[in-house]
Amino acid sequence: MLTAGKKIIGKAIDVDYIGQGIVKYNDVVVFVKGMLLDEVAEIEIKQVKSRFAEGKVIKIIEKSPDRREHPSAHLGSMDLVHMSDEAQLMWQTKLTENTLKKIADISFPIDPILTDHHTFHYRNKSVFHVMYKERLTLGLYHEDGRGLIAIDTFDLADDVTNRIIKKIHASKIVCDSRSLKQIAIRTNEKHQALVTLIATRDRFEGLDELVKIISSMNEVVGITLNIKDDHRRILGKTSKKLYGSHTIELRIKNGVYPVTDQAFFQVNINVIQMAYDVIRQNIKPNQTVIDAYSGVGSIGYYIRDLAKKVIMIESNRDAVNMAQAMKEKEGISNVEIILGNAEKMIQDIQTDVIIVDPPRNGLMPELVTHMIEKKFKQVFYLSCDLKTLSRDLKLLTPSYDIQKIVPIRMFPQTTECETLVILKHQKNA
Repeated sequence: MLTAGKKIIGKAIDVDYIGQGIVKYNDVVVFVKGMLLDEVAEIEIKQVKSRFAEGKVIKIIEKSPDRREHPSAHLGSMDLVHMSDEAQLMWQTKLTENTLKKIADISFPIDPILTDHHTFHYRNKSVFHVMYKERLTLGLYHEDGRGLIAIDTFDLADDVTNRIIKKIHASKIVCDSRSLKQIAIRTNEKHQALVTLIATRDRFEGLDELVKIISSMNEVVGITLNIKDDHRRILGKTSKKLYGSHTIELRIKNGVYPVTDQAFFQVNINVIQMAYDVIRQNIKPNQTVIDAYSGVGSIGYYIRDLAKKVIMIESNRDAVNMAQAMKEKEGISNVEIILGNAEKMIQDIQTDVIIVDPPRNGLMPELVTHMIEKKFKQVFYLSCDLKTLSRDLKLLTPSYDIQKIVPIRMFPQTTECETLVILKHQKNA
């Protein structure tokens, strides 16, 4: 019988969607963080629940050839870095197949995974937490969630971001760490940076000195202050400019987007461009296209030259303003931008093709219903969560046939999985 504190020897028969090794012990499933497929380890049982148990590796006895030792393996934001890059690609492909089968009973050939094989220093945006210390210290969460670890470099962030972190730490600023909560750094291909200070107040000890230090760096084009008004969210609704510009220009192919601290934008541009290219290669030309959850319009603008018209729908006013600025700057005539919720706005729009790029919780039920009723010729579903994708596909596939399932390795060294699914309406549905 398994009890908390008991030590066992177990072998991982699989790795689940959050990177835990799955061990069977006397018919009980034990989830063990950090174990890889076929590894044998001494495991300490931490918790026993009604249907499973959770364990911790004490010692690896038989090591997988896919195991990689890395100094950042203790960070929660790099929860798969102990697995080799090739093994990560195979893990995501298998996870995609298994999740679709288990939740939606979908068995369909999976396309080769999209990756540029650039697996470190690929992020153009990173958020660092302020630790409760007298002198300003930035950290990231430990992989077991037990607290923050001070860092001078982040292996997924680019060189500009890491230079800014080091500069801040070297300055040893005395700062009110109970007011300043996070610092976000967004960069571009020109090696420029927009730095956002996220705080509960607009004035706090250390603010002026911090702005002076950061603004002295040539890479920094702007500094903003965002007021945190909800502890459940990193960013609040209100920001103000402290230095330089309140936007940074980010490029996807020929499009240059003036992005604010609050606007969503892809953090791995090289790989998302590969996904957008798949959409371009498969979309029917000269159609009217809805781009739902459009953000700043990066997908819609990427395919607009192939479309008769693109209708962007986005509920975030800041993102809509950025999309509108792009439209006016480039003199684009075949794009319409609508502020509102996609599930409501779509009711009165009749189009041929829809592209959806929803948040992690997937499509709203009302939108799924409209998609079934409107019988779009094509649906392009870009997902950041395999479970909600599978849930939505289970509802859509009685009316739509799957044409492609393309896993996207957007976030190497993490368990985050992006997927592009292309669907075609069934003629008799």
